[in-house]
Amino acid sequence: LIIPYRYRFWLYQITTTDVEIESGFFLHKQTAIPISRIQNVTLQAGPLFQLFHLQSVKIETAAAAHEIAGVLPESAVQLKQRLMELTQEEDVNAS
Repeated sequence: LIIPYRYRFWLYQITTTDVEIESGFFLHKQTAIPISRIQNVTLQAGPLFQLFHLQSVKIETAAAAHEIAGVLPESAVQLKQRLMELTQEEDVNAS
């Protein structure tokens, strides 16, 4: 199957100011999402991801939605919690 192969080419990193996502092998794409712009973080898993025990972390901003796909469920929950904590800290610091 192509799913395990495809998601080996996803990387993400969380800094204090943004979430950096890199994807692709031949067509390399880099995205930086400022923590201050994050409005919502959700977890989702379609039937195929459920079969492989994987989830997607969807990061929503006012302008777009970004996805970190193929994450183990435990890591996805931790990632969501960390992003929500950083978003709340950013809101407090902005006030």
